Amino acid sequence: MRLWIRLAVLCCLAATPALAVGPIDGEVNALWWVNDTDVDTPGGSASGDGDAPGLRAEMWLFGRYGIRAAQFSSDVDEFGIDDSNDYTSVDLLWKAFAPTEHNFVAVGAGYEEMDLGLLGLDGDTWSTRLAVEGRVGFIGAVYGYLQGAYLPTIDDTSSVVPTVEFEDMDGYEYEMGVSWKFAPFVSLRAGYRETSIDFTQTDGLTDFDGTAESTGFVAGLGVHF
Repeated sequence: MRLWIRLAVLCCLAATPALAVGPIDGEVNALWWVNDTDVDTPGGSASGDGDAPGLRAEMWLFGRYGIRAAQFSSDVDEFGIDDSNDYTSVDLLWKAFAPTEHNFVAVGAGYEEMDLGLLGLDGDTWSTRLAVEGRVGFIGAVYGYLQGAYLPTIDDTSSVVPTVEFEDMDGYEYEMGVSWKFAPFVSLRAGYRETSIDFTQTDGLTDFDGTAESTGFVAGLGVHF
């Protein structure tokens, strides 16, 4: 719950200056991620439906400098351990190529906090992010988009089992889809999203290389300011 509170506060802070400062624009999206989660562990593989809500907010200054915050979850109750993986991220972005509002490529860096309970991790872990975003305008207020990030340095952490450690962790995520701004301040979007984490699980004697993936369709409603 504390992750949702952080994002709600961020959205409010972002929207306040936008009312008074012309060069600022942005949007807040309430989303639903229909995802399947697959986890490989030394005890075998497990799969489950992880459908859960998501939230993303972004703000652009002078049409070129941006900040984006997001929170997504894969909420699974079939695994018999902690019932969710939670991902919360913040990125700073710069539009390296931007001929129009809905035709641009942006790059940036950020931070992501992860609660990977489905792997049996003892507490949260984190990583830096290398982020990219691109949009291509179609007809009128319709555009295609791609958002992605590489997580090169996920912090090593321990398991709920005292003798087990998680090492050499990295990952990536991406989302691609279409957005339609059907009213001046409201839009709909639909797409496909994937988050993948690779890791080495070790007990000091043997190593196991595994992956945790959550993939599926995402849809939502956006409010623009």
